[in-house]
Amino acid sequence: MYLFKQISKNLYFNLELIIWLGALLFLFLSPINGHHYTLCPLSNLGVESCPGCGLGRSVSMALHGNISKSIEMHPFGLIAVIVIFQRIVFLSINFFHFKHPKTTTS
Repeated sequence: MYLFKQISKNLYFNLELIIWLGALLFLFLSPINGHHYTLCPLSNLGVESCPGCGLGRSVSMALHGNISKSIEMHPFGLIAVIVIFQRIVFLSINFFHFKHPKTTTS
């Protein structure tokens, strides 16, 4: 029972890190050519010009190293990748800092 409590506590406190890593992994593994699955409700309703559409494809292209195509798809895609990576690094540092706290001697 104690082990289950510890695992659930760690998952709860690191949920944001898990979600960001999962989202980037999903976008990295998604195909960049052809039709793709979208969560956009406007696109699913048939609206052609949604201002947010293309951001996921732009992030995916940036993750695959196609920077010029990424910027062409959506100008904020590369910025989103940088911000998300920065957040992942910050959350990872916090995870390892609290996981192995430094001991001070007085």
